[in-house]
Amino acid sequence: MFEYAEQLDAQGLVFMNTPGYDPVSLAGLAAGGVNLIAFTTGRGSAIGFPSVPVFKISSNSAIARRMADHIDLNAGTIADGSETIEQVGTGMFEALLRSASGVKTKAEVLGHNEFVPWRIGPVL
Repeated sequence: MFEYAEQLDAQGLVFMNTPGYDPVSLAGLAAGGVNLIAFTTGRGSAIGFPSVPVFKISSNSAIARRMADHIDLNAGTIADGSETIEQVGTGMFEALLRSASGVKTKAEVLGHNEFVPWRIGPVL
């Protein structure tokens, strides 16, 4: 587990302790040195980042349908019973590899490039 914006010194899948505010969490991950963000959403956050691809994964099919232009992968098919965890996992792995290899995420295609650093302390 890494602290917010801490420089990553491990390879592979890592976790960072970030605030719940979506754009601030992305800034911390980018500051830490990630090169691809797998962003899960249950309510359909339409967000991206200027320098790191943000691959959005929907946890439910309703959001995936409603926000099809923003969601890269619908994992809600597991809950729907139309796909297994293994099927979705394989599809996710392959899609993340494509994104890491240069295929643009939907956030990139749409030009989402929000940047909000974490302001620690009271906000006036």
